[in-house]
Amino acid sequence: PTGDNVVQDTAGNDAVSFSNQAVTHGTSAADTTPPVLITTGDLGPKVTGNQLTLTYTDASNLDAVNTAAASAFAVSSAGNAAAISV
Repeated sequence: PTGDNVVQDTAGNDAVSFSNQAVTHGTSAADTTPPVLITTGDLGPKVTGNQLTLTYTDASNLDAVNTAAASAFAVSSAGNAAAISV
C-alpha cells in the first residue's frame, strides 16, 4: 500500500521491505515550552511560616533533583508584609 501510515524513507518513498533497520519516530519533538509561575488564585505563591511555596504550570517536567539555589530567586515584600531573607 502507498500513502499514510506506511514506513517511508527520508525522501517519502514507501518501504518495499523492512528488516533489521534502525527506526526513528518522526514525532518525538522536544518539549520546548518552559514552566510558568502561577501568580494568582489558590495555586499562587504562599508563605507558611518561613517557607515560600511557588507553583508552576507543567510542573511534572521540573527536575526535583537539580533544583535552583535560593540565590536564583529574588523575593520582595510589598506593603508593611515582613523582613525577607534568602
